[in-house]
Amino acid sequence: MLDKKIGEPCPTCTTPLQRRRSTFRTIVGDVAFCARCCSSFEIANEEDDIGLGFGTPDFAAT
Repeated sequence: MLDKKIGEPCPTCTTPLQRRRSTFRTIVGDVAFCARCCSSFEIANEEDDIGLGFGTPDFAAT
């Protein structure tokens, strides 16, 4: 199953995906779901998108 994010366009019909409770036995939790064509996708791991920052942010410098 493809990993998708909430709000990302559906690959089938380009409708934004929304969060829905999983009805799959192999996937526990929520899935990214298209209300238009009823396609379901695993929610991508959001931790992969978090970048590491080092140093002090510019706005906090005094």
